[in-house]
Amino acid sequence: MSKVAEFYDGYSDRQQSAGINRRHWSIDQWLVRFGLQDDQNVLEIGCGVGTMTKLLCDRVVNGRILANDISAKSIEMAQAALANYKNVEFLVGDMVHLEIDRTFDVILLPDVLEHIPIADHATLFQKLSALLAPDGMIVIHIPDPNFLAWRHTQEKEKPLLQIIDQSIYTDKLTADLYPAGLFITHLESYNLHTENGDYQIIKVRKTKPTDYPLLQRDTTFTTRVINKIKRTIS
Repeated sequence: MSKVAEFYDGYSDRQQSAGINRRHWSIDQWLVRFGLQDDQNVLEIGCGVGTMTKLLCDRVVNGRILANDISAKSIEMAQAALANYKNVEFLVGDMVHLEIDRTFDVILLPDVLEHIPIADHATLFQKLSALLAPDGMIVIHIPDPNFLAWRHTQEKEKPLLQIIDQSIYTDKLTADLYPAGLFITHLESYNLHTENGDYQIIKVRKTKPTDYPLLQRDTTFTTRVINKIKRTIS
């Protein structure tokens, strides 16, 4: 993965100059919608130069954030940019191979899964499942796979993509999630920069026990209906 790290070392200046954009704000709002709390422990995978990390720091003021990236230069820039924040720490390395001895309430992959080789996804989700608290959530933001496939057709005219940029179709995603004890509770393609849905937001949780207790129901109405049926047939 040294070539990937080298690519993102060279990509860091471009990230820094771009700053916070519409995509970052959108991810922030999805996190709020999904119930991000200000005292939770958050793992951000693929933090880059800390653009999304800053928004997380402002949200999780009473919790802790561990921000990870494969690029040492990007982490160095993120540390410098967020030096005044005391609720964040940084970790360099490939998440597939890192050892972390804590659990997290929220694990965020903000437009990074498509840049991790698909062959590594099964191992990655096994690791993330172990790192996820029992009631925690994994939030994945990726380009819609059909949109990204279309972008690949445009690359001949103008380089648009990064060193690894794969379409993540849902059938492959679920095939890697389920064996890791994870399942999707929300998946939505939505319009961010184009029409017809150019991005996907995905919420993932741990698989629950297989018993399904019945919900308590208001029996008053049910009883009235049953009594009415009995009267009708009697």
